[in-house]
Amino acid sequence: MIKVYFISGTMCTIDLWQFVFPNLNNIDPIHIDITPAKSFQEINQIILSHITTPSIIVGFSLGGFSAMNFATHYPEKVKKLIVVAANTNGLNEKEIQLRNSTIDFLEKHTYKGISQTRIHQFLHPSNHQHIEITNVIRKMDADLGKEILIRQLKATSKRVDITTTVLQLQTPILFIAAENDVLVKYSEIKLIAKSSKKGMFINFKNCGHMIPLEKGKELSVIINQSLT
Repeated sequence: MIKVYFISGTMCTIDLWQFVFPNLNNIDPIHIDITPAKSFQEINQIILSHITTPSIIVGFSLGGFSAMNFATHYPEKVKKLIVVAANTNGLNEKEIQLRNSTIDFLEKHTYKGISQTRIHQFLHPSNHQHIEITNVIRKMDADLGKEILIRQLKATSKRVDITTTVLQLQTPILFIAAENDVLVKYSEIKLIAKSSKKGMFINFKNCGHMIPLEKGKELSVIINQSLT
C-alpha cells in the first residue's frame, strides 16, 4: 500500500474525498487537517508533523496551494504533487479587501451557513440540483462553522505568488483543472503546468470547482494511474 496524503480546501473536511477514497487501488489515503492553522507557516508545520519521508501529496484548492507552498520550502519531503483546482497566484488588492470585509461582517453578525448562491458558484450548472453533492458542501460548512471560516480567511489572506518558486521545483506535479471552474481559471493552471519542469496537465469538462465531489470516480482513476 502506498501512503498518499490528502489536503482539503477552505471549509472542507475529509468528507470532500468520500467519492474518491473508496475507488483508490493499493493506496492508503491519509487526510491532513489544516483547519487549525493560522498561517501558511503553521500549515507547513502541520504537514511536517505527518510527513517524515519523501511523500505523495494530493491537494485541492487551498490544499493544492498549500501543498505547492510546502514543496517550495521542503522539496526533500515531496516525492510527487497532485494539485486539484489550484493555481500559484497570490491574492490581489481587490481580493484582499473582499476578504477583509467578509471577515469584518462575520465577526459582527450571526453566520447562517453557506448560501445556495455560493454553493452554485462552486458547481457546474448541471450539478446545482445534485442533492448528494450540495448536501456534502452544506455539511462540511456546518461541521466547521463560523470560527473556522474566519480563521481560514485570516490565515490565507497573506497569500503571496509562488509561481517562480514552483516552476523551479524538480518535483513531478500533476495539475488537474476543470474548464467550467469560475473560481480558478483552467487556462492559468494549464500554463503553469506547461512552464514547470516536470508538470503534467489534465482538465475535466462539464465540471465546476468541486472536482473531488463532481468527478470523484474519474479523479480516483487519474490518481490510480498516476501512481502506478
